[in-house]
Amino acid sequence: MAANQNDIEVEAELLERQSVQYIQEQNWDALEAMLDPACQFIAKSGSYDRTSAMKLMKEMNLGPVEFKDFKVTQAGDNLIVSFCIAAIEYRDGTQLSPQFSPRLSVWKTQNGQRKCIAYADLIAS
Repeated sequence: MAANQNDIEVEAELLERQSVQYIQEQNWDALEAMLDPACQFIAKSGSYDRTSAMKLMKEMNLGPVEFKDFKVTQAGDNLIVSFCIAAIEYRDGTQLSPQFSPRLSVWKTQNGQRKCIAYADLIAS
């Protein structure tokens, strides 16, 4: 487990970048392994359990991605991560805004590994 603030910030950024890379590579098994079975997602289109969120991500066509403004706090074994992401992304055949939009995720430690338990996609359009 991370020992200091710098360590948890590095760890959290790596988790977020790895999950996006898995979506880009369509490495669904690796992505699903990062998600706790009880993980919940929320986006403009509604809330999703793990299964429906995976279906949504599999339908996504995710291009190049940029990250900025990582902020990380730790509550017990949980990492709470906020950041902004900009991506060329399509949903239902429509390109979403390529502007930076805020995201929030919560990662807990489970059997020595971080698992995402909550994710908020706050893209405006």
